[in-house]
Amino acid sequence: MYPQDLIDSLLKSVDIVDVISSYIPVEKKGRSFMAVCPFHDDKNPSLNISREKQIFKCFVCGTGGNAISFVSKYEKIPFSEAVRVLAKRVGFHDSRLDKEEAKPKIDEETSRLYACINDLDTLYRYSLSIPEAEKAREYLTSRNLLEDTIKKYGIGYSPLDGSTTVKFLQAKGHSLKSIEGIGIALAKSQGTSDNNAGRIIFPLRAPDGQVVGFSARRIENDGSSKYINTPETRIFHKGSILYNYHNVIASAHRDGYCYVLEGFMDVMALEKAGLPNAVALMGTALTQDQIHLLKRLRCEIRLCLDGDNPGQTAMMKCLSLLAKAKINVRVVDYGKDLRDPDDILQQDGPDVLKEKMEKLISPMDFQLSFYRNTKKLESKEDKQKVLKAFLPYLRSIAPGIEQEDYLVKLSDATGYQVEAIRSLLKQGGDDIAEEEEIIYDDFVSLANPHPEKIYLTKLAQAERAFLYYMLQNRDAVEYFKKNIISFHTSVYQEIANYLIDYASSHPGEIALNSVLAA
Repeated sequence: MYPQDLIDSLLKSVDIVDVISSYIPVEKKGRSFMAVCPFHDDKNPSLNISREKQIFKCFVCGTGGNAISFVSKYEKIPFSEAVRVLAKRVGFHDSRLDKEEAKPKIDEETSRLYACINDLDTLYRYSLSIPEAEKAREYLTSRNLLEDTIKKYGIGYSPLDGSTTVKFLQAKGHSLKSIEGIGIALAKSQGTSDNNAGRIIFPLRAPDGQVVGFSARRIENDGSSKYINTPETRIFHKGSILYNYHNVIASAHRDGYCYVLEGFMDVMALEKAGLPNAVALMGTALTQDQIHLLKRLRCEIRLCLDGDNPGQTAMMKCLSLLAKAKINVRVVDYGKDLRDPDDILQQDGPDVLKEKMEKLISPMDFQLSFYRNTKKLESKEDKQKVLKAFLPYLRSIAPGIEQEDYLVKLSDATGYQVEAIRSLLKQGGDDIAEEEEIIYDDFVSLANPHPEKIYLTKLAQAERAFLYYMLQNRDAVEYFKKNIISFHTSVYQEIANYLIDYASSHPGEIALNSVLAA
């Protein structure tokens, strides 16, 4: 903790109104300032900000404090870290801030796992240079990955004899328990082996840069899984990290953008095209932890998942989650080009890739295009739901050319006449005759200890039934990936994503007991 006189000096050098307005919209009301409170589901401005007292207070949820407190609560970081963040933002200098704060204490077991995985990361990097890794180097060369890129991203190689890795770590003083604890140990009849053996290694890092896991890519198409990812461990939680996040924390806010992609190679491709601020998801499902990380960047998020139907469907889901989190987002407009960014780079060069990546459209443009070209709206109920979803956005646009343009697009997507939609806008309500709604995104709540007692709609019942089959049969998982793509109920979608990941890394039939033990 920093001394009180330093904190007082920092607070005297900032204006709390300026600090808060750099995060959220603030409006002057008399002698005070008001804003929609970001710390609860606020509909009307209830956050009061006093320039005279240099404090803020929410009349509804009771959250309050000074400028440092706001930064700490908004960014969900410790108070001492908020001091450094705020000082850096306002140009406040004090020699005591230059002294690195002591890192939070880590328990002994976690510390052992970090030491073990750091040594393994060193081995993987070194192994890329051994004669055995020639095919790995050839593959990286074929993808135009030069030495500086390989070094920056820590790309490595796991020796083909997996027992070599285990012996190396044991020679470094790490126990078999620690080796198993970092998620690479594979039990064989002849002993414990490295599950990543013979693969190219991409280290996965926590937001602070600490290696916590690996993604291992096959070199040749031998029928095995293309990628093997570290399973969930004490230090690795897939849904809590974004690939390359530690490299963009400072530059994304400075440059005002960050791309969200699917693949590691796509991240590197964008850097070669002069767009270094990019992260990759650990799968197509965006988690709340990842949303929080994106929000901390305080910049425009540019969403760019695959151009095929599953990728476009995933983008629809991501847009919904980002909108709820009040994150400024635009979407890369693929047009009819379904290639990945890395493929565009390899085939057309960096200039073409940059041009394509900088062609951005609004979420509404993307969503309307999705409904027109990807998801055919055949039933009256589907069309009415789309219309109802877009009406609030249309009302937020002042009458004029832009609103008329969206009216035409919405008419094209739903089949309703432009005049009929305009009439609904003028009514000021969503007077669309609908049967019972089946939108229950959050019907399962941690606050309810018995979610099975909650009334389920027919849609939720059908999704639950299909999940049952996915837990029993690999064919059901494959059918979901090709035909269903996503569930409407968020908790069922999370389970489906886990089963897809499990099936890709576990050959053979799926058994419920095995899934629960994984």
